[in-house]
Amino acid sequence: MMQHERNPTRAMCHSIVRTIIRSHQKSFADISRRGEVVGDGCPSLLQQVKTRVEYKSRNNTLARRRRGREGRQHTGVAGESRLMRGPDDQYGCVRWCPTDLPEGETEATLEDLKRALRNIYSEEGMGRAERSEPLMERTYVILRRYLNRMPAPAMLEVKEEWPFLFSQRGLFSHFGLLTDVNILQKLQEALGQRGQTILQFCQTLDNPKVREVLASYEPEASEKAACILLLLMVYFKEPTEKLMLEVDTCATAADVVNTAALPSTPCLIIQARFSHLHRDSDAFTVCFLGINPEKGSKAKKRSSINPHVSTLHRKLIDFEWSA
Repeated sequence: MMQHERNPTRAMCHSIVRTIIRSHQKSFADISRRGEVVGDGCPSLLQQVKTRVEYKSRNNTLARRRRGREGRQHTGVAGESRLMRGPDDQYGCVRWCPTDLPEGETEATLEDLKRALRNIYSEEGMGRAERSEPLMERTYVILRRYLNRMPAPAMLEVKEEWPFLFSQRGLFSHFGLLTDVNILQKLQEALGQRGQTILQFCQTLDNPKVREVLASYEPEASEKAACILLLLMVYFKEPTEKLMLEVDTCATAADVVNTAALPSTPCLIIQARFSHLHRDSDAFTVCFLGINPEKGSKAKKRSSINPHVSTLHRKLIDFEWSA
């Protein structure tokens, strides 16, 4: 490979690795203990090939590939310089900005449905979230157009215009339309397949913060999903405050916006002490604080799978086989 390209990109390596996996799946693919091919089976071998390429090219400075400077800018109105927005479908979204209206609908009828949703909320509140779901699906096109506008609407404005988007049913339905993924089903499958393995693997780590999280976890009274989330954040050294923000149990949305130091990326606003991992779901309030971040740990990555995630995945597979 390096005879044809002195420093092949990750995409080039991935193409070759896929060919190897197709021909010798049992020898090189990532396979779980249950015999399932994980993803496309390539991450582990791809990481090894790319690491070898970088090692062989370590003294060849002319062939090194360098990333462009982050935060590329372009000139906007009146010479104002601002960051360029990234690709739309960078999170696997299949309906990021749909343009086709539902059959039999016009812009005017969709606006009527939106007003009907607001009337239902003002008269009956969140208790009618189930009744609102078909109307939310019908008005998905104008909702996405509203959320994607630049500058992005403020959170309180979104909640006023589309109140049922902040219900559990409305949020899950919207995510399903956006990505074609049933998030609850996927989460349950992931916890069933990997949850216990992650817990057992973390118990073998000599990490004080991991042990602190495990010490707070009570299998009979705690939520396993919350524990696993905290364990993964500690493992990857992600600051908890960037994802979860604890506020007073009596705080309103306006109080949080006006007084809390909100991060620039999406996070969870939690009206409880999350470290105790209580099961009481009423204590958790999810706030949609940002859309399509362009910088930071939530932005688009240049490789298909983050190397740190790939390494952890490989360790979990090895742990399963050795257990």
